[in-house]
Amino acid sequence: MTIEAALRRWHSIETAEIAASASAVWEVVGGFFTMHLWHPDIESTEIVPSQVDDHGIQRFLTFPGPPVSTTTEELVSLDEERLGYRYRWVAGHWGEVVQQYHSALDVIETAPDVSCLVRWQGWFLDDSDAVSDFYRRGLDSLSQRFGASQ
Repeated sequence: MTIEAALRRWHSIETAEIAASASAVWEVVGGFFTMHLWHPDIESTEIVPSQVDDHGIQRFLTFPGPPVSTTTEELVSLDEERLGYRYRWVAGHWGEVVQQYHSALDVIETAPDVSCLVRWQGWFLDDSDAVSDFYRRGLDSLSQRFGASQ
C-alpha cells in the first residue's frame, strides 16, 4: 500500500460573515501576494520573478518560527469580477506531508455595500484535517478587522 493510499481525501470549508462590502474585503484578501497583511500565521508573502513562467505565478509564504518554514503556492485562476481565486501547493515541506492540496478563496456579497461571506475551502489528502484551523484563524482576523455580520 502506498502512503497516498493510506491518506483520507478531505474537503474543508470555513466561512465568515463580514460586516463590510464584498469589494472592501476583496481589496484586502484579493491580492494573491498580500496574505501576510491579513492572516496572523503568515509572516511574509512574496513573488520571485524567476518563478513567473509557463507554469503560472507563484507565491512564497513564510510562516513564523522557530523554525521558520516556507511553502510555495501557484495561482491557478483569478476572477476579479466574481471576487475569487484558486491556487495549489507547489513546493515546501508542508505540501510533502499534505498531498494534492488545492484551495479556493471567494468573497460573496450577501447585502449590497453592507455585508459579505468569505468562503475558504481546500481539497487535499492527509490523515487529518490539515487546514480548517489555519483557515479559521485567517477568517477570524478578517472578522476582527471589519466586524462580524449579525
